[in-house]
Amino acid sequence: MKFIEDIVEQKSKQNYIVCGDIHICERTLESTFFVLCDGIGSGVYANIAAITCANRLVELHRCGVSMRRMSEMVADSMHRAREEKIPFAAFTAVKILNDGLFIAYTYEAPNPVMIKDGLAIPLKPEAHTAEYEVIGETTGKLELGDSLIIVSDGITQSGLGRGSSFGIGTEGLVDFINRKSGHKHNIHRLPGEVLEMSARMCGGRYEDDSSVAVLHCRRAAQLAVLSGPPAQRSKDKEIVEKFMGTPGIHVVAGSTTTDIVSRELGREVKLVEEGRSFGSPPEYKIEGIDLVTEGSIMLNQAYNILDEDRDNLDGGSPVEKFCTLLLEADVITFFIGGAINEAHDSLIFKQVGVRPRISAIQLISKKLRELGKLVVEIKY
Repeated sequence: MKFIEDIVEQKSKQNYIVCGDIHICERTLESTFFVLCDGIGSGVYANIAAITCANRLVELHRCGVSMRRMSEMVADSMHRAREEKIPFAAFTAVKILNDGLFIAYTYEAPNPVMIKDGLAIPLKPEAHTAEYEVIGETTGKLELGDSLIIVSDGITQSGLGRGSSFGIGTEGLVDFINRKSGHKHNIHRLPGEVLEMSARMCGGRYEDDSSVAVLHCRRAAQLAVLSGPPAQRSKDKEIVEKFMGTPGIHVVAGSTTTDIVSRELGREVKLVEEGRSFGSPPEYKIEGIDLVTEGSIMLNQAYNILDEDRDNLDGGSPVEKFCTLLLEADVITFFIGGAINEAHDSLIFKQVGVRPRISAIQLISKKLRELGKLVVEIKY
């Protein structure tokens, strides 16, 4: 499975705390949607304009409006801002399907650049009119290892008035990327390198809000988590087969769930380590499963420490191991059993703050999505 990683770095205009560029990335099983909006002006006013534009594009996309229609609607509304005192923002909106096919729309923004086989190539958009405005449309396909580069005009206008009439432009950006070889070994360095170049071209300062986004196509690191028995026991075999058929690392969370997996696979459950003090859950082993442990308590504890610095997760307990696996994965699929465990609704569980399994998973999922992960919840 292809995964589109968004690597973004930004710098505010000199002497401004708030950046006038805003980016949002949303992922579904079908696609990755990314927007970069550049509010006119600087500081808070530009920031508000960019936030307004970005959220409108995202909401239109969520409502199923096509990329072209969405871009036309927003560009047309920006026409009013040329004559009225209302927020104005340039934007680039990109949708990348999970097979790598992409379409990008630009409005008053630099053209995208594609890196293919280590070589940067400027993309040439096809122009479309939206009432009185013009938007650019670019299509293509990302293979594994390819990247799409999106920047704000703070980058392409670098050097403006300092030996360059119009700034380095897209061509200058492409030339810089092709002269740099570091990104071929570590694409994560590229945004910082481009920003540093931009500052050098402007005499060591940022004369405009500057953003560099690298949308990098790579193979997804996948994790499947099975927790809770099905609402109907007749579904046991089916669910275990779907769980085992999901690519990537496999985690089983729950004592009853462990028994089901052991029975359906015909594999023995072995105790690896008893639970430690402070309620740390035990760890088991089933051949072919990467981590087997307790359910609700482990999930609650994982939620509590998921925000911790990764350097603090030494992997000494099943909870820490689980959190590390979550943080290392790009795509996490939760198989959530629908059987009700009445013990989890007892007063003692509420008294010590142990949430029901489904609630804990939903809270973990929310945190993971905020970290840019693609999370899929399958209830059975």
